[in-house]
Amino acid sequence: MRYYDYDEDDRSEFAEPYGRSALRAASRKNPRNLPCPTCGRPNRLTAVDVRLHYQCDQCADELESGGY
Repeated sequence: MRYYDYDEDDRSEFAEPYGRSALRAASRKNPRNLPCPTCGRPNRLTAVDVRLHYQCDQCADELESGGY
């Protein structure tokens, strides 16, 4: 019996479903038009990514490997 009402295998909201990125998919309503707060590079994040306090994939990878 499941105690939740969502499909845990549905990853369609992500930019890279089943990939490494946690960033959300870009769409007409959620364009990738905002800069990364860490590196400042333009057009790296969507409004949903910013609301979740994410950074671009390059910065996240750098942080995970011991950088920044």
